[in-house]
Amino acid sequence: MLVYLDSSAIVKRYIEEIGSDSVDLLYKALEEDSEPTLLFSSWNLGEVFGAIDIRYRRGDIDEKSKAEALRLLSGETKKFVAMRRLNVLPIGSKSLTRARNHILKYHVYQADALQLASATQARSELFVSADRKLIDCAKSEGLKTANPEKDHDLIQVVIAERFKPEGTKRERV
Repeated sequence: MLVYLDSSAIVKRYIEEIGSDSVDLLYKALEEDSEPTLLFSSWNLGEVFGAIDIRYRRGDIDEKSKAEALRLLSGETKKFVAMRRLNVLPIGSKSLTRARNHILKYHVYQADALQLASATQARSELFVSADRKLIDCAKSEGLKTANPEKDHDLIQVVIAERFKPEGTKRERV
């Protein structure tokens, strides 16, 4: 199953939040499968870097924790891409055109429209996001969705269908 993670889901891997345990299950599955499973857009990387930086500037995490979260994000992304278990989707003219259409159809920001365009273009089978409005848009586009903050059981079922891992937690900042 191809699972698309939006930025709100990826952040949960590197900063402890409600729903982090659900995202951990998805990453644990990457260790145990030989096919690309998780997808996200190259746009996500910048957004997640920004989200971690915002948490630092708000005082939620210290400078050392910020650096560690960014190091882990970069390291895991490189590792799983090299293992061919994570696909980082490029942003091309087709994605940007679809995103413009989503902006007008759903009245969302460019960043959210790009997430939706990337997920649909990649034919993801599950769209994982903690953004309620974006989840509603994804459903309207015919995507199966999961909110890591609320749908832990659904994510477990999706993983069990394919991976049957027991799930582990990662240390977060």
